[in-house]
Amino acid sequence: MISLGDIAAATGGYVRPEDAGRPVLDCVIDSREAYEGSLFFALRGVHADGHDFVDRVVSMGGMAVVERDGGQAGTVLTGSVEKALLDAARWRRGRMGCRVVGITGSSGKTTTRRLLMAALGRRFSVYGTTGNLNNHIGLPLVVLNAPEEDPEVMVLEAGMNHPGELAVLGSVVRPTDCLITSIGRAHMEFFGSLEEVAAAKAELIRATAPGGNCVIPSGQEVLRRAAEDTGLDIGTFGQGGDVWPEPDPAGGFLLQPWGLGMELTLSGSHNMTNASAAALMAGTLGVPPEESLAAMSTVTPSAGRGRIVEAGGLVILDESYNANPDSTLACLEVLAGVKGPRGAVLGDMRELGTTAMDSHREVLRKADSIGLDFLIVTGEDYASVADEVTSLEVAIAADWRQALEMLRRVAGPSSTVLVKGSNSLRLGELVRSLEEGE
Repeated sequence: MISLGDIAAATGGYVRPEDAGRPVLDCVIDSREAYEGSLFFALRGVHADGHDFVDRVVSMGGMAVVERDGGQAGTVLTGSVEKALLDAARWRRGRMGCRVVGITGSSGKTTTRRLLMAALGRRFSVYGTTGNLNNHIGLPLVVLNAPEEDPEVMVLEAGMNHPGELAVLGSVVRPTDCLITSIGRAHMEFFGSLEEVAAAKAELIRATAPGGNCVIPSGQEVLRRAAEDTGLDIGTFGQGGDVWPEPDPAGGFLLQPWGLGMELTLSGSHNMTNASAAALMAGTLGVPPEESLAAMSTVTPSAGRGRIVEAGGLVILDESYNANPDSTLACLEVLAGVKGPRGAVLGDMRELGTTAMDSHREVLRKADSIGLDFLIVTGEDYASVADEVTSLEVAIAADWRQALEMLRRVAGPSSTVLVKGSNSLRLGELVRSLEEGE
C-alpha cells in the first residue's frame, strides 16, 4: 500500500508527520474523479489550475500534491507538481519486480498494445495502459495506479512528438523489453528526417534493461544499432523480418513463417503487421503464436481506431482519432478494397512542418486513384491542395459540422465512408452525431 509519506519521500516533498501514514488508494489529475483516499496532483493547465480544486478534494477525504499552501492537512508540498508526478511513478516502478514491455512508434501503438495484452493474457496476469494515457502525464498515472500485487507482465505505451521525451518516459517505464511499432511521418514538424524520428524512438530502446527483448520493424538500422548497443535480443517483423503477414490466396492473411490464419476483427494489412509484432513479442515471453492469434481474434477496434459503425444508413470506417500520412494512406488502401459506393471525410494531418503540403497532396492523389464516389475535406491544408483531385469534385467543409451536413447530402444509402483526421479536427464528433442520430 502506498502512503502519503511514501509520495513525499519519492518527490522530496513536505508532508505533516501526522499525515504521513495515510494510505493512497489511487492517483488522479482530475478533481472530479477524486474520492476518499484519492491523491490529486494539482497540475497547472492552460485553462485551469488544479490548486483551485484542492480544498474540494481534501474536504472529501482525499489528499493532494501541491506547489503552494503547504502544511494543509493531507497535502504534500513540492517545487513542481509535474515533476513530482514523474518522480512518484519512478519510485513506484522501482518497487515492481514484474516484466515491463514498453511500446512506442509513429503509428499503431495503441492497437499493438491492446493486441499484445490480449496475447500475454493467455499465460500471464497482465496490467497496462488504458485509453490514451501515454504521455508525461498519463503514463505516470498508469504506473502509480498499478495493482498493489504486481502483475506478471506490465505493458506500457509511450508517446512522443519531440526528441528527448522518450528518454524521460523511459526513465519511468524502465522496460525489461521493448517494441517499436513503426517509424513514419508523424510529428515531422519537430524532426528533420525519418532517421531523426528513428533516433527519438530509439530512446526507449536505450532505456531498456540489457538482456531483454527488442522487437522492431525489419530494415530499421537506427533501431537495430541502438538495440545492439544496449545488449538486447532483437526480433524483426514485416517484409524481410523474422515474422510477417502474407496475403492468403484463399482470402485474408497468414502469419508467417508458421502459415497460421490471422482471423482478426481488425482490417487492413497495417493491422496485420501490428498483430505480427505483437505475436513476436508475446512469443519471446513464452506465448506460442497460435495462442496469441486466438487471443488477438477477440480484440475489437476501439472508437476512432478502425471501428466499423453502421449509422444513418452508412457504414463508417471510424479512424477519427488521429492521422498522419502513412496511417491515412493505409486506411485508404483498406477503403479501396471495399465493394459498393464509398467515399471519405478527411481532416488535416497536423504537426507535419515543411512536409505538410506534399503529404496532403500525396494523400489526395491516393484518394483520387481508388474510384471514390465522393470526397469531403476539412482543414486549411487539404483545402489548399484540393485541386490534386481530378476525378471527382471535392467538397471543402469549414469544420466537422459542415462536413456532416455535406456527407448527409452526398452519400447514398449503404455507402462506406472513411472518416480520418487529426484529433484537433474533431471528426470523432461527426461519427458520434451519426451514431446518435443528431
